[in-house]
Amino acid sequence: MTGFLGAGKTTLLNEIILQRKELRFAVLENEVGAQSIDAELIIKGEGPVIELNDGCLCCSLNEDIFEVLNQLWDKRSLWDHLLIEATGIADPANIAHPFLTNPNVQKGFSLQQVICVVDVQLIEDQLKETQEAIQQISFSDVILLNKVEQVSVHYANEIVDKLKLINPFAEILVRSRENFNTSLLFKKENTSFFKPKVNFLPVKGVVNLSSVSAMGPLKNIHTRHQHSDIETVLLCYGQDFDITLLRQRLLVFLILQSSNVYRIKGIVASKGASSKMVVQTVSKSVSITEGETWEKEAKRESKIVIIGRNLQSKGLDKMFRACLAEQSMEGAF
Repeated sequence: MTGFLGAGKTTLLNEIILQRKELRFAVLENEVGAQSIDAELIIKGEGPVIELNDGCLCCSLNEDIFEVLNQLWDKRSLWDHLLIEATGIADPANIAHPFLTNPNVQKGFSLQQVICVVDVQLIEDQLKETQEAIQQISFSDVILLNKVEQVSVHYANEIVDKLKLINPFAEILVRSRENFNTSLLFKKENTSFFKPKVNFLPVKGVVNLSSVSAMGPLKNIHTRHQHSDIETVLLCYGQDFDITLLRQRLLVFLILQSSNVYRIKGIVASKGASSKMVVQTVSKSVSITEGETWEKEAKRESKIVIIGRNLQSKGLDKMFRACLAEQSMEGAF
């Protein structure tokens, strides 16, 4: 769970714990200061609460996540699901990094959702003034618009439209003051951010992955947002990708361009695969996981979103087109 300072993350965390009493939540609470305040405000449920203070989990405390996960695994009989509340200035990509790229972590935990809580009154200024707010919006799967009762309906709708432009893949929800159903935040087949699996192994260090794939576009949408210099490029392709080639090209691209790219996420059709492939970038790493099976009558269309600054849509399109399975086969002769 991410979101800028004061957005309402801890309040939402307590709502989840109160509403889902049938589940035992372990909570990992991170605060920048040496003294914990938010941890004192968390309702004590059935599962353990772990505090990481005096540093940010996405940077100075990054290595501590492995020790915490091992501790939680040793106590796995005491909890069902893990909720992580990041600091208000954290980059969620760095926290998600081990869950998306470290094989040992993936043996024990499955990243289900990254949820961003947004203060509707302040988000426009935060997007203009802070890179952290942009990173949080860009990397989230679900964006929860909070404190909407303090603005007009028209203004709230404008904010929703702007957030959709920044992160087209995210589901945007509006939190009403009363009776908000927190189950809406979670994937329908799961009710957790991280769900423990079997055969967890002790974790040391972070391992980068190294292969991906893409397709050729049917549409090409490049949006420059008026409220900041954030840009979003949406590319769509009707051909299958060579996944290995796509991974390789993305890794090279990230090494050269990662400072300008906040997020790449795509649902990709891979040649010979019956399932959708979920492609995500985390800093200079690439994660590719198997998604849902393509429906028989559904069109196998790949969609890729790139969020960043100074993006060159034509160059990006050329890079992804070169990874199409038909293109790579032609180059072999």
